[in-house]
Amino acid sequence: MPTRQTNISIIRAFVDAFNAADLPAMASYLAQDLVADVTQSDGSTKQSNGRETYMGLLEKLDIPTVRPRLTITQVADVNAEQVMMMVEVRAARKGRELHNFAAYLMTLRDQRIERIWMVEALPAESEEFWSR
Repeated sequence: MPTRQTNISIIRAFVDAFNAADLPAMASYLAQDLVADVTQSDGSTKQSNGRETYMGLLEKLDIPTVRPRLTITQVADVNAEQVMMMVEVRAARKGRELHNFAAYLMTLRDQRIERIWMVEALPAESEEFWSR
């Protein structure tokens, strides 16, 4: 069984891959049957099922072009299988800037992220930024 430190290392590596716009590396940290609850503009969440579906959501952000930056501000190992992290989000595109915070609770099994719950501080602003 992986240690809690291993789980934290996996989460950090996932964020590093995001910041490097390395989509294949990001996908490699996700379980094939990933379930992710992603924040919507009204603050509710929408469930995404499967690694490919979740990666499709990330691809819509055009990470390689926009190059958003996630900075981990806090990590807490909740239990042997779960890690919670807070990130600061910064991005710029089409003359606009986004500055937001998001929290993620992730469940890991077999050294893969199999469950994600996400909330953000400013979901409407984030939706407006990414939709234009």
